[in-house]
Amino acid sequence: MRKKILVLGITILNLFVFSSLSLAQQSHGGMSMGTSTKMDTKEIIVEGVKVTFQIMTNEEHLKVLKAMKMKEDIEPGTTHNITVILKDEKTQKEITNAGITMKVVDPNGKDQIKALKYEEAMKSYDAYFELSGKGKYQVIILFKVGDQKRTAGIYYEIK
Repeated sequence: MRKKILVLGITILNLFVFSSLSLAQQSHGGMSMGTSTKMDTKEIIVEGVKVTFQIMTNEEHLKVLKAMKMKEDIEPGTTHNITVILKDEKTQKEITNAGITMKVVDPNGKDQIKALKYEEAMKSYDAYFELSGKGKYQVIILFKVGDQKRTAGIYYEIK
């Protein structure tokens, strides 16, 4: 059992490392929900799956939750919410049964790794991260749909 966990851990780490060498990125700039909520949205296509990354400060995320009459506790020590939406590229249907692990690497090379949780009401996966310093962050996911594993990633800059 310990050997299986070790092998799984090494496999996930390798996928993160190797995927970081070939990140595809298509930026759609900032997006505004309603009149006062701001988020940075970036989309990429990975092997037939449209992956949308939405990054916003915790303050902005709370505004979205309040507007949707949803309550959620912000994880202490974090500054941003990162949401991922997966859709089949051909049908545009949301993929709601994926397992997703996200790694965020800060400008100094320090990383945070978390499993994303699925939000039924928003048909998305999300987690809270600390992005407190200025610079370019690398955001990478490993996601599994059925038996297929894929990686996707973007860069996010705080100026």
